[in-house]
Amino acid sequence: MTQVEPQPARLTNMSPAVKAELQQAIVELIGGEPVKLADNAFVASHQLFIEQAILRDPQGRPIMGRHQQPAILLELQQDDKQCLLSHPASGRSVLLSLSSCQQAAAEQ
Repeated sequence: MTQVEPQPARLTNMSPAVKAELQQAIVELIGGEPVKLADNAFVASHQLFIEQAILRDPQGRPIMGRHQQPAILLELQQDDKQCLLSHPASGRSVLLSLSSCQQAAAEQ
């Protein structure tokens, strides 16, 4: 039997419960506080980029070197009819039990 790799996917059922599940999965994958997600996150694309917060001093100026952090890439994938939220940089993923997704068409 051949092991099939998870495929890029898009959400088919965004709802407040699904958004909360995504936020919890993001915290589990990358830590920190829950992020604000748009209502169409993972609907149009299987990828989501999260900009890291800029750390500032008491006067509001960016702290040296802290404002050039790269965005964090997360990907929605489908593996055997199940939705996974993946953090490619760490190789970790979280199973999304409330989310429904379908395989995404190839993106240009």
